[in-house]
Amino acid sequence: MASTLNPSHIWRNDITGLRAVAVLPVLLFHAFSNLLPGGFLGVDVFFVISGYLISGIIFRGLAEGTFSYRVFYARRIKRIIPNLLLVFVFVTVAGFFILFPGEYKNLGRHIYSSAVFVQNFRLLSEVGYFTEDALRKPLLHLWSLAIEEQFYIVFPIVCALIWKFLKSDKAIGATVAAITFGSLAACILVQNRELAFYFPLTRFWEIGAGIVLAFAEIYGYLELRKIPLGLRHALSVTGLAGILAPMVFYTPDMVHPGAVTLLPVIGAVALIAAYPDAIVNRTLLSWRPMTFVGLISYSLYLWHWPLLSFLFIAAPEAPSGYTIAALVLTFAVSSAVYLYVENPVRRSQTLFGVSTVKILLVGLLLAVACGQTLRVTRGFLPAAEGESIRAISEWEDYERSRKFVYNGAEFAVTREKEVPSILFAGDSHMVQYFRRVQFLSDKYGINAGMLAVSGKDIFDYQTGNKEEKAACEAFYSLISDKRVKTLAITMKWGSKMRSLEYGQKLQRFRKALAQRKDLRVFIILDPPWTSTHTGRQGAYDPLRHFNRWNFRRSDFIVPYPEENEWKVGNEIISKLLADVATIISVEEIMCPNQMCDLYEWYRDDDHLQPKKLEKDAVWLDQIFRK
Repeated sequence: MASTLNPSHIWRNDITGLRAVAVLPVLLFHAFSNLLPGGFLGVDVFFVISGYLISGIIFRGLAEGTFSYRVFYARRIKRIIPNLLLVFVFVTVAGFFILFPGEYKNLGRHIYSSAVFVQNFRLLSEVGYFTEDALRKPLLHLWSLAIEEQFYIVFPIVCALIWKFLKSDKAIGATVAAITFGSLAACILVQNRELAFYFPLTRFWEIGAGIVLAFAEIYGYLELRKIPLGLRHALSVTGLAGILAPMVFYTPDMVHPGAVTLLPVIGAVALIAAYPDAIVNRTLLSWRPMTFVGLISYSLYLWHWPLLSFLFIAAPEAPSGYTIAALVLTFAVSSAVYLYVENPVRRSQTLFGVSTVKILLVGLLLAVACGQTLRVTRGFLPAAEGESIRAISEWEDYERSRKFVYNGAEFAVTREKEVPSILFAGDSHMVQYFRRVQFLSDKYGINAGMLAVSGKDIFDYQTGNKEEKAACEAFYSLISDKRVKTLAITMKWGSKMRSLEYGQKLQRFRKALAQRKDLRVFIILDPPWTSTHTGRQGAYDPLRHFNRWNFRRSDFIVPYPEENEWKVGNEIISKLLADVATIISVEEIMCPNQMCDLYEWYRDDDHLQPKKLEKDAVWLDQIFRK
């Protein structure tokens, strides 16, 4: 039986306040990620809210026979597009003065991808959300808007077709439940985390959680107001804790989206189900400052990331005060846009005598045209030397390579999905060589494999999460496998060891080598690197040496860093393994006369440029030669 709720009574202050609970952690995470490591989970709360509110409009309209595609989409257009067009104008103008031509060209791609709401697919092919490359993409955050709009476009049509031909709310409910749980299963089972993050079918379950609640309420399967008040108090408190706890205690080991994402999603559902008179809902969520932030939450979300991104691009060494100022500016701009653009446009039927909806759709078409123009012309900017060292992710070759599973661990192979003849192992300092390894593998016709875990000591099989331990165990198993003829290892040696006592960790490794007298072993030493991110002179991140308005090649030639952790690590591993391995040193090639060319070789403080290594890392050639 359909609910008798009147559409005019749908508004809930507490849900508006819940938007503030969603958006504020996102802003804090993007500005100061160390303060709230899981703040990005606020986006998942937004998904639940959108699913609940938008499906509620659709279900009520279908049940009462008043649903109209034209009215529904007109409201969505007037709600979403005006602010979005202003953001496009801002990034186009700001990008002209701040970005290099290649970056500006890529911004053009992002503008037209965002204008047609496929930005999530664009980013799926480009970059991970948590990589530093992401900081240089001013429209990165619009992936979530794209997923929501894809839902807005498809879901009403599906519901209307079921209602038209079956006239059954149960059929709608069964369809929603099946898709929601199927989407959750897909999200958990998909191994590619970038795919799980950006693909709509692995994210629909979060929106679906809100839809299921709206369906149960509107069609009379769940009467929220009849739940005892004490239980609803408990729901509201538990729901808030479910949202905030993973934001505070999130660690990189947690898989997102995945099991940890269930907490904020279920927490959001619980808070909505608790109803406005529950303790958290009527106090915190209905508090006027919270509801105001909720009202401008869409504007806050749209504007905060471009401002922070351009700040990082233009001044990566800027002190935290600049970041705080960017957040203050975000609130000021968002409030002004909400009051003087969003609200007036949403209430208008015509602008300058023309339909508001038509004007906004034309604006979207112009945004698409603008984006395509920037893509083709790079904004007519003159070519700049060395536009960007890492504007586009260069790790994707490793991520997308053939994969082979050995003893429960997955690693990359270059030619055949089988045990490789040459095994490269280590951490991200090994991953940077993958393009060169692939090149040499093709040149010599030899299947090579790369088993690398970022930040992990490949020798240490006792610590780490389940996947890291499995990789270390697979490493030792591969050493004993006669099909592996050659082994090459590199890691960020200086961060893995502090003294010769590290030799105790190598006991198992030495025992394994003792059983494989025929195994050729190479140890690749690190070039100079620095772990400092303070911006002081000597920092090895080349982007910290860019002057975007006065590019000088000489600015990138720097002496050895003041800290010598990299050198100590090289010396220790050389002393420990020189009797069983060939030591390959690279620092004299990259840093003749102890002067390092950051522009030529370096990607960031401690990684090299994969494309440069693909061409010039000739020191790897001896590994492939018999």
